[in-house]
Amino acid sequence: MDNKVKSPSAGCTQPAIPRGLRDILPDESYERRQLEGKLRRTFAAWGYGEVITPTFEYYSTLATEAGESLQKEMFRFFDTDGQQLALRPEMTIPIARLVAQRLDPASLPYRLYCLANVFREEPAHRGQAREFSQAGIELVGAGGPVADAEVIAILAESLAGSGLKSFQIGLGHTGFFRTILKSLNMSAQERQYLETMVSERNLVEVKNFLERLAITDEDRRALIKILSLRGGVEVLDTAEKLYPGPGFKDIIAGLRTTINCLKDLDLADRLIIDLGIIRDFDYYTGIIFEVYCPELGFPLGGGGRYDNLLSEFDRESAAAGFALGLDRLHIALIEQGNANPKSIERHLVYSKQPEAALTQAAKLRAAGKIAESVLRPADAKLAQKIAAGKGITNLVGV
Repeated sequence: MDNKVKSPSAGCTQPAIPRGLRDILPDESYERRQLEGKLRRTFAAWGYGEVITPTFEYYSTLATEAGESLQKEMFRFFDTDGQQLALRPEMTIPIARLVAQRLDPASLPYRLYCLANVFREEPAHRGQAREFSQAGIELVGAGGPVADAEVIAILAESLAGSGLKSFQIGLGHTGFFRTILKSLNMSAQERQYLETMVSERNLVEVKNFLERLAITDEDRRALIKILSLRGGVEVLDTAEKLYPGPGFKDIIAGLRTTINCLKDLDLADRLIIDLGIIRDFDYYTGIIFEVYCPELGFPLGGGGRYDNLLSEFDRESAAAGFALGLDRLHIALIEQGNANPKSIERHLVYSKQPEAALTQAAKLRAAGKIAESVLRPADAKLAQKIAAGKGITNLVGV
């Protein structure tokens, strides 16, 4: 296969990059770094510290509780020692491993955040990114609805602090769907397929699949009803009537406490109760959530509670967190007109003697300004042409 393309500017043949990858040019890179800085400041203000994990680890580690679909999306390879490795497909599992292996359990809870690139294989026809950036937090060692409220509050504050004006957070709980599934006569393979269809919001196939199962009409209707419940707190009243057993009551009581905490933080308007949310990771055990904005047809990110994940690394601990797709968040900010384009004052120094221009630019930088020089003899006309191509408005002649 020919992996070379014609460069339109030079007319020469250049190597192409693999599908699902892209180059980021200076203006977008500047906006992205500004966005990352805002997120870092929000995370740090809540007492979270940054951790950095390896770009690749043992495949067996990254596959822990990841779920079949995510395992299939990992980039795997062997090193010279014959060990099977993989590029990290997300950040929760690596951070769980880090906490279990490196941090003192006596110092719980841990508040950690990360900004990192992750990697997932995608079929060619989808046209999706195979390398993308995530920002997120993990609250390890704190369980219960108030801890859930902290995680969701940080999520909302991070989005608002980034400049995103219009967004909502959909709240759900793994317990609703899984409690019903346990009561149904289904194989593990059938449950996995149903969860996949629900996570993809393919309700047509969900209904068709349930029709083929040997379950009662009452169970079938109740399951479809639960998955379609979406709205305000009245959704919880409806769910409680559908399944009045103690399991649902405990889940609903916890959600009400979390929602009340968020109301006290003036975040009620950001919330939607959505019992049809199913995240495509096996490690979630409790509350789950996703972020939506009207400009995009897919979630900006999401998260939830995963109280059993650390036990896979021989450490019992409650935990919850979220991850935001920085690429998607950046697109949403652009669509809403809040991408924070360059506002820094830049200078271009020119002279018929380039040595003089180089010296003057150094003086401007010493004074705290951004300055570059024309590295060849230049008059005002040439300098204006160069500045226009760079988007620089401040010309300094020497």
